[in-house]
Amino acid sequence: MFAHVDINNCYVSCERLFNPALEGRVVVVLSNNDGCVIARSIEAKAIGIKMADAEFMVRQNLKENNAAIFSSNYALYADMSARLMNNLARYTYTLMVYSIDEAFMALGNISDLDLEKHTAAISENVMRHTGLPITVGVGPTMALAKLANKAAKKQKRNFLVLDTDEKVDATVRDFPIEDVWGVGHQYYHKLTEFGVKTAHDFRELKADFVRQHMTVQGWRLHQELWGKPCNIIKDVAERSKGIESSQSFNSYQTELEPLEEAVAMHAATVALKLRQQQSMALTLTIYLRTNKHNVKHDQHYPSITVKVPFAANTTYQLTRVAVQAIRAIYQPGYNYLKTGVRATGIIPAGEVQYHMFSVYEHSKEQKLSELMDGLNSRYGRGTVRLGADSFERKWIMKQEFLSHQYTTDWKDIIVTQ
Repeated sequence: MFAHVDINNCYVSCERLFNPALEGRVVVVLSNNDGCVIARSIEAKAIGIKMADAEFMVRQNLKENNAAIFSSNYALYADMSARLMNNLARYTYTLMVYSIDEAFMALGNISDLDLEKHTAAISENVMRHTGLPITVGVGPTMALAKLANKAAKKQKRNFLVLDTDEKVDATVRDFPIEDVWGVGHQYYHKLTEFGVKTAHDFRELKADFVRQHMTVQGWRLHQELWGKPCNIIKDVAERSKGIESSQSFNSYQTELEPLEEAVAMHAATVALKLRQQQSMALTLTIYLRTNKHNVKHDQHYPSITVKVPFAANTTYQLTRVAVQAIRAIYQPGYNYLKTGVRATGIIPAGEVQYHMFSVYEHSKEQKLSELMDGLNSRYGRGTVRLGADSFERKWIMKQEFLSHQYTTDWKDIIVTQ
C-alpha cells in the first residue's frame, strides 16, 4: 500500500500558522516580483480569485474583501516542508519527496494494522507536531493513492483509504478524468474524443488500446488504476536531469555589473543543489531576457551553453564559468528583465573522470564549498558568498508583502509574553 500526503493550501497554511488572525480571511500569496496569484485560501477562491490571476487585475477585488496579501516567502515554506517530511519519515522506511508540499510513502505490508486508524494517526500527529493541515490518500498503487487524496479533498475529509476493490470502484466511478495524475492537457482532449469522462471510463478501455494511443506511460497509469503497481517508489528523490535558478528583476537592468552579480547568485544556487543531490554538471546554460510584453523596448533573448572544463558542483567553478558566459552574450542598449543559469549533463559525483594531464584542485574547491555550506546552514543562507555575488543586490525581486522568516532568522522569531 502507498500513501500520498500533501499540505492543504501549502503557502497560505504556512502564513496562517504564524499569524492565526488570518483564519477565516481572504489570503493570497503572490509569485516572484508580486506578479500573480500562486496560492489562495478557500475564502479567496469563494470571491472568484483564480490561480495565475495577475495581481493588478484582482487588486480591487482583494481590497474590497480586506484580503491579506503576501509575497512568496520560500525560506519559510522550505523550512516547514522539511519539518513535514521529517515527521512523515517516522511512519515509513521509504519516503519519496515529490515536491515542496507533497510526498509518497510506501506503507508496505501492514495487514496487521487498521489502515483507517493508522492514516488518521498520521494526519493528527503531523498537525500536532508541525501545525500544518494535511490530506492523506491511501491506495494499492501510487496513482490510486494520489487519486484518493484528491477524492478526500472533494469530500472535505482529512484522509481516504482505498483498501478494497469496492472502495476503489466507488471512488473512480465519478472521478473526472482530467483530475487523474498523469493525464495532461493533451491526453485529456484525446481521451475525451474516445468518450472517456471519468477514471472509471478510462479503466474500462482495453490495455492494448491505451498503449497504442497513450504510449507506455498511459499504459502504466491504466495498470495502476487497476491496482497493479508500475511506478517504483524510491527512498530518495530521483536525481534531477536539469537544475535551474532564475529570477526576474524588480526593474530593468542595462549595465553588465548587476547582471554578473545576478548570474553569480544563480550559479551558487545551482551549485548548492548539485551538492545536495551529490551530482556534478558537465554544461551550463546562461541566458538573458528582455520584457516581451513591452513593445516599446527592443527585444533581446541571448543564451549560451558552455562546457564546464571538468564536471563540477563547486560554487567557485560554476560561478567562474557563468560570469564569463554572461560577458559573452551581454549587449549594451537593452533593458534586461530576467536572467538565469541552467545546469545540464548531470552525472553522479562518484562517476567523474578527470584529465590525467591537467591540474584541477577539485578537493580544495570542494572543501571550500563544504565550509561555505556549513556556515550558511548555521548562520543563514548567503552569509558567506563569493565576491562576485554582491551583498547589495539592488536588482533583487520586488517583495512588498513579504512576511517574516519565522523559523530561519533569529530576528524574526516570535516573542511571547
